[in-house]
Amino acid sequence: MKAINQKAAAILNHLTQDLNTLGDHRRWENSPSFMAVCVEYINDTDLGPVFSVAHYYEQNGDLMRDPEMTFLRRIDGSYYPLSYQQDGLGLYQESVIFGEDGNPEKFIPAMQRDQALFAGQWMQNIKEQQGL
Repeated sequence: MKAINQKAAAILNHLTQDLNTLGDHRRWENSPSFMAVCVEYINDTDLGPVFSVAHYYEQNGDLMRDPEMTFLRRIDGSYYPLSYQQDGLGLYQESVIFGEDGNPEKFIPAMQRDQALFAGQWMQNIKEQQGL
């Protein structure tokens, strides 16, 4: 699997700081000009915790992801994208799928690599937009 770059990992470390227990979450909203960033500890795996990072907007009473990505944080501190979702486009991509035993059972290398590249730019945008 391809990890996100070190600059993006540093931003994710900041966003996930103090999220240590399944269900912990935080909302970053430091600028009225940009969408808030919502971060949640959503899963435990044998390889490490999984976090969701998302922008949301409301459409017809429904929360829409714009986008949401999930990331595995390995014990060595590196982050690996697992999925990407953009509701307004009807897009859902799962590049790493975990089995019931908590281990990856399916992996789509090209998709996961593209998600890692996108995450690098997205984390930089979040940093700038939220003044992190």
